[in-house]
Amino acid sequence: MPLNLRPLLAVLALICIGLMVSPALAQAPPPLTLEVQAGYDDNGRYRVGYWFPVTVVVANDGPDVQGTVEWRFPGTDEAPFRYELDLPRGARKSISLPVVATETQHSASVTLLVAGTKLASVQTRLDPIDEQAVTVGVVSADPALLNSLAAATLADSLTTRVVHLAPKRLPSDAALLAGLDVLFIHDLVTADLTEAQRVALATWTHLGGQLVVGGGARAKQTTPGLAGLLPVTVGELRPNTPTAALGVLAGRDDLANTLATTTASAVTLRPRAVRLDRDSMLTAWDLGAGRVIFASFDLAALRTWAGEADLWAHVLPIAPRMSIGHSLRSRNENLLRDSLNLPAMRLPSTVQLLLMMSVYIVVIGPVNFLVLRRLRRVELAWVTTPLLVVGFTAAAYSSSFILRGVKPQITQLAIVQGFEGQAQGQVTALLGVFSPQRHTYKLDFAPEALVTPGTFESFQFQKISVTSDSATTSVREMLIDVSALRTLLVETPTSAVPTVQSTLTLGSGGEVRGQVRLVGKLPLHDAMLVVGASAQQLGELQPGEQASVLLEANRENFPDQLSLNDGEVINHFRVLNSLFSYDRFALAGPAFQGAKGLPEPDGVYLIAWGTSATSETRIDGDPERQQGETLYLIRLAVGR
Repeated sequence: MPLNLRPLLAVLALICIGLMVSPALAQAPPPLTLEVQAGYDDNGRYRVGYWFPVTVVVANDGPDVQGTVEWRFPGTDEAPFRYELDLPRGARKSISLPVVATETQHSASVTLLVAGTKLASVQTRLDPIDEQAVTVGVVSADPALLNSLAAATLADSLTTRVVHLAPKRLPSDAALLAGLDVLFIHDLVTADLTEAQRVALATWTHLGGQLVVGGGARAKQTTPGLAGLLPVTVGELRPNTPTAALGVLAGRDDLANTLATTTASAVTLRPRAVRLDRDSMLTAWDLGAGRVIFASFDLAALRTWAGEADLWAHVLPIAPRMSIGHSLRSRNENLLRDSLNLPAMRLPSTVQLLLMMSVYIVVIGPVNFLVLRRLRRVELAWVTTPLLVVGFTAAAYSSSFILRGVKPQITQLAIVQGFEGQAQGQVTALLGVFSPQRHTYKLDFAPEALVTPGTFESFQFQKISVTSDSATTSVREMLIDVSALRTLLVETPTSAVPTVQSTLTLGSGGEVRGQVRLVGKLPLHDAMLVVGASAQQLGELQPGEQASVLLEANRENFPDQLSLNDGEVINHFRVLNSLFSYDRFALAGPAFQGAKGLPEPDGVYLIAWGTSATSETRIDGDPERQQGETLYLIRLAVGR
C-alpha cells in the first residue's frame, strides 16, 4: 500500500467507527428523567379553583446536581409552581407539588432546570372538572366501579363527575381533597394509611365531605384504619343477606331480579348513628358539617342493577360547604383590605390637607414677603422661595416616615374552621404586606402551607410564582410599591383550635339552649352562638368560663344586626358581613340575593375572635412580629 494512502484510510476508519457509535450514543437514556402523576386519577382530572395533587418522580443517573422542578400551564399567564431539590448520583426522589388552577387548563409542562438550563421536560394531559359540577371520588382497583353515578342527579341542575383515585395517591392534606364532594372507599387497605392521611380524611369529612366506606367481603380491608370514623362497629360476615331494603330505599322494586341476596357485615350502631334502611344495610352519622356512611355490603355488588344510581342519589344529597379559600380565590376577593384598620394606610383627612396647604401658601407668600421687606432684602426672594419649597417637601417626606415607618408591616386575617371534640381544623389566612417604600421582599411559610400563586389587590389578581422545598414554601420575589398593600392567600391545617365543650339541645320549636364552656388557655372576644341567620351574642369568653345559651329560632339578626367591638386591626363586622350576608357558598355559585347566614341551616356554631395571628411568616429571612386577628368558626355538637 502506498504510504500516501495510509492517512486517508485512517480517517475513513475513524468516520466509520463514529457512524457505528453515534446511534448507540443517541439511544442512551438521559441522566435525568421525570415521571408525572397529576390530578386525582391517571387521566389528570382536577377541579377548577381547587387544589389538586401532583406527584413528580425525579431520577438521576448522572453526577450530583441541584435542580428545580417547574410546573407551568403552557400558553397562559398562570404563575409557575417550583420545587427545589438535591439530586445525588443514583437518586430517585418522589416529591409532592400541590397545584391550583384558577382557570380551565387542559395540559401542563413539567421541567427540570439545573442552573437555569432545561435538562428534562414532560407534558402531562389534564381533564378539568367545572367548579360547579358535583365531584365523586372512588378509591378502588376497579376502574368501572360506580361509574353509573355520572348519570345521577345529586344536586339540582348540576352534572356529576366520577373520578377514580389511586390508593397510593390519597392526599395527606384535607385541602387537596376539598375538590371532592363525595369519596367512596371500596378496596383500600386502610390499615396502611399514614396518620396524616387519616387526619386529612377526618378533617375533610368534618368540613362537609361525604365519606362512604364499603363493607361485606372487603370489610377486612376497608374498616381497620377508619374504625374511629365509622357510625358502627363491624362484626362478622352474614351470607345470603336480603337486599330488598335497598330497593325500597331507592324507590324501585326490581333489585330482587338482579341481586336477591348478598354477603353483608353485621353491624352495631353507635350513639347518634342512624339506619338509612330497615335492615341496616346502610348506616350513617354526622361528623361536623359532613357525613360518614357505612355500606355493610360490597360496593361492587350492585353494579349490574339499573337502580344503582337512584339508590346513591337518594342517600347522597349534596349540600353547600364553607370552602372559604376557593370562594375568595374564585372571586379575587381581598377581604383583608376591605376590613383592615391599619393607621399607616390612612390618608390625611381633608382638614389636615387644607391646613397644610394653607400654611404652605401663607409661609411661601405673605410671610416670606413681609420678612424680606422688613429686612429690606426683597431681592433675596429668589433664594428663600426655593429653600421654603425644599423645606416643605422634606417635612412632608419625613412625616410620611413618621406615619408609615421604615419597615414593612405584616397583617394577617386568619379564618379557622374547627369542630367540638376535634383537635384538627383548617386555616384560611389572608396575609397583607404593607411597604412604606418600593421594595422586593421574600416571604417564607411552613412547608405544608398552600400559597395561592398570586396577590389580591381590590378585585384584581396579580400572578406570582411560589417555590417550595423540603423545609419551606416561599414567595421569592414580591415587589411592593410605595405605601402599597399586597395580599396573599395561605391555607394550612392546624391543631390549635380552641377547646370548647358544650351541652346544647335543640328544642321542638327550633330553639337552642344549654351551656358553652371555653377550656382553652386564651380568651375569645365578640363571641356569639349562631344557627343559620340567627345569633345570640355572648361577649367575652375567658378560659374556664361558661356561658348560658337560649337562642330562639328565626331571630334573623346575623350578621347584619349585631353590635360588635372594633378589633385592634380588623373590623369584625365587615368580615362577618362579607362572609355571611349573602349565599356565598351556594352550589351553583354565589347568590347575591340569596339567603344570608351560614350555609347549614341547622348547624350550630360558636363564632369568636382571637387577638393573635395563626400562621407563621418570615420576611427577608427574619421572623417579623405579625399583627392580626383570628376568626374562629367552631361547629358544636347538639343533642336533639
